[in-house]
Amino acid sequence: MKTTMHQRFWVAMAICALSAISVWSQQANLNVEGFVRDEVTGEPVGCKIFIFAPSGKRITITSNSKDGSYLQTLSESGTHKFAFSGYNVYRKEVNIEIPVAQKYRIIKQDIAVRLLVEGVTLATSQQGFEKNSAALSEEGRRQVAEMADLLRVNQEMNVVVSVAADEDLHAQMKAKSEAEYKKLYDAWVKAAKKVKKGKTPPVEPVRSVDSVDLNIQLVQDRIKNIKQIVKEVKAGDVRIRYIIAPLSVSAVPTPAAPVAAESKKKGKKVLSSVPASHFPTLTIKVGKVKKLYD
Repeated sequence: MKTTMHQRFWVAMAICALSAISVWSQQANLNVEGFVRDEVTGEPVGCKIFIFAPSGKRITITSNSKDGSYLQTLSESGTHKFAFSGYNVYRKEVNIEIPVAQKYRIIKQDIAVRLLVEGVTLATSQQGFEKNSAALSEEGRRQVAEMADLLRVNQEMNVVVSVAADEDLHAQMKAKSEAEYKKLYDAWVKAAKKVKKGKTPPVEPVRSVDSVDLNIQLVQDRIKNIKQIVKEVKAGDVRIRYIIAPLSVSAVPTPAAPVAAESKKKGKKVLSSVPASHFPTLTIKVGKVKKLYD
């Protein structure tokens, strides 16, 4: 019995020793250092750095905004994922292999990131929606979906979405209403002139009151459809700002500029209108870019 207990003791000690060796073999205690810079200008960038160890542990540090430097001591070997993120940069992930501990070992890893610049256009489309409809076109739907993916990856990024109508629908409706009123008014003038003395004149027609601006209503409906696509984006109601873009001059009906065009019949010319120039109905830009310590 004593012999058995003695053997168990030494077996347990051996297991502990092996475990200690195994744990020690996985330790690193190495420094990872480098500089974070703008991939275009090479200027230093201060941003958040998330380090994900093989064990699942997460470390958060920041690079120095003055020179872009960063430094972190790691005590675990294996593949570490470094994620460079923040309001001011597009998220970038880099895997760095950390070897087993070696005396005085330093791993240098410089990183180039892409800066987020407020006002930069991410997407624009002249036909972002079906003509005079709230429904997104295939192109518009693709651009909105790409924006949603970008916001999911860059969770501190803000965007501004500008939406416009295709043409001045309200002015068209108003012109039609005015034409109908003029027709009634002219008829009333003629009828009034024929009224004999002592007879009751006909009632003068009244201009119709302006209804809801169809342009605003259309754009609001278009924005609703965009919001439906991006509803799963985290904090999308805060990070996505919508703007009702003013109508382009080319979208506002104006008297057509006559242009002489040759008719098929010899010696005759007919007048045709100059087509209106195109302008974007959907534009997506980088929104407010906060500083690292805002």
